[in-house]
Amino acid sequence: MKLFLSALTLIVGFTSYSQCNGNEPVIDLGNDTVLCNGQSLYLSAPAGFDFYNWSNGTSLNNITVNAAGTYSVVGSVVGTNTILNGNFSGGTTAAANNFTTAYNPGTGGTYGLLSNEGQYAISTSPSLVHNNFSVCGDHTTGTGNMLIANGSGFANTIVWSQTVTVTPGVNYVFSFWEANALNAVEVSSLQLYINNVPISSIVPTSTTACTWLQNTGFWNSGGATTAILSIVNQSTLTSGNDFAIDDIFFAPVCTSTDTINVQVENVIINAGPDLTYCANETGLITATTNVPIATWSWGSGQTVPTVVPDISGLYQVVATSVNGCVGIDGAQVTIIPINWTISDVISGPTDCGANSGYVSAITGGTFNDPAAYTWSGPGANSSNQINASVWQDLSVGWYYLEVESDGCYQYDSVQVVPSNPPSAALTASPISGYYPLTVNFQNNSQNADEFFWNFGNGNVQNETTTVSQNQVYDTTGVYTVMLVAGNGACSDTAYVTINVLEPPVFVPVDLETANVFTPNNDGVNDVFQFNMLNIVEIELTILNRWGNVMYTTTDVNAGWNGKSNGINAEPGVYFYTFKAKGAQGEPFQGQGFIHLVR
Repeated sequence: MKLFLSALTLIVGFTSYSQCNGNEPVIDLGNDTVLCNGQSLYLSAPAGFDFYNWSNGTSLNNITVNAAGTYSVVGSVVGTNTILNGNFSGGTTAAANNFTTAYNPGTGGTYGLLSNEGQYAISTSPSLVHNNFSVCGDHTTGTGNMLIANGSGFANTIVWSQTVTVTPGVNYVFSFWEANALNAVEVSSLQLYINNVPISSIVPTSTTACTWLQNTGFWNSGGATTAILSIVNQSTLTSGNDFAIDDIFFAPVCTSTDTINVQVENVIINAGPDLTYCANETGLITATTNVPIATWSWGSGQTVPTVVPDISGLYQVVATSVNGCVGIDGAQVTIIPINWTISDVISGPTDCGANSGYVSAITGGTFNDPAAYTWSGPGANSSNQINASVWQDLSVGWYYLEVESDGCYQYDSVQVVPSNPPSAALTASPISGYYPLTVNFQNNSQNADEFFWNFGNGNVQNETTTVSQNQVYDTTGVYTVMLVAGNGACSDTAYVTINVLEPPVFVPVDLETANVFTPNNDGVNDVFQFNMLNIVEIELTILNRWGNVMYTTTDVNAGWNGKSNGINAEPGVYFYTFKAKGAQGEPFQGQGFIHLVR
């Protein structure tokens, strides 16, 4: 954004320039931007301004930045100085230099011309008007005049004042240079006023003698045509408070400014911790970052934040942010090779009711350290275990093996089965029907000597033989029948489902018709149709003797009126066919002849 402001710090040596004539340069620092960490940005204002003031204090027309912040520059085109004898070249009196002051001319004393407080003198060096003052040159040439004062101890004392003519509605710069007359911590505090209103901050002089500092203020004339310019001492010190001023400047000023916001992006990438895992496992590396990322690039070729390593080595990732900044990190992956395997696991059966089974592991390959075997079971969550490759005297069930070597694990399992286990089997007849339904169950089990029946209707039965069973189901429902066949500690179970239905309710149906009809509109036998009882669907077709369709309908309430396409059919014999369905889904079909009489 371009603004015309009225605030900058000036360095004097002003010359005459035209004031805001429309030909001033325009400052454009560019769009707000983001720098990557370590990058720098060159900012430049165009030539053509008398002075440049950057927000970091630089007075050149360019700066180079590498830190985040808001940077601005004010370029100034300054007009003609309207102060008369602002460098005190008119002589050694106030009148000769066209100013007034609340200080009195020096009257002399023990220390020289300015021995007393509240007095001034115009000279080429402070040392010439006070024995304790330093030898200093003026600000402009080092040999010219300056105003030197032994400051008073009263605030708001006017050191210098001059009235000038101004143009209404114009920006002006008011400036002068100040220095301490000697090395002293008791400094003066000088401020600029226009028309008795302060336009600058209070600027203390340096504690080091002869160090010239600039005090600058800006003012808009508004509706004024004259300006009372004043330099005021706000110090109340009676010791020290001795100063010199020089090169007073007041002129119209035209300024242009621009601002740019610079952000610095430091892309911090974390590829995750180093990983060590076994070859039969899966490892993941997930990289994270502190900024939005446009692209990921792993040395292994992947372009996503998470990768699955397949070999040992350094996995390095480069992340590029949406602003083009780059971060890099890596994780060391060590995949422990497994040069051995569980080649087989075997088991031996056990008799039902006995613990005579066993399991055994067979491994092969090269072990970096001895293998450790752990069997557990029966069952996946069993707390029973043994640290050996062979486990004996086992009951029926699944047994699970864990083998460890060099911190890597492999797993397997095997089942100990009974040597002659029972097998449950049953059949039922019928398995579906209307209640009351009598069902016969046949026990076809083998290798069992005890049986438990649950018929699903609340009845249970224990048997020691495979004798058949009968049950009566007198309510509708689906019944699950279970047979458990046992032999010592071993058992097997079989099931069958019985579906018992509600008995159907008989609904009579009938369908008949006459074989002659007389469509003469006398109200008697004018339509050929069926007399139906509990018929819910019908499809009727009537053909002439040449096989042409004269009439067809699926409406159980419709009949043929002896017309085809609106024209009376000829008297004679016609052929009909029909298909029908009763209220309980009973199908009917038939055919016949009818005689149309007119």
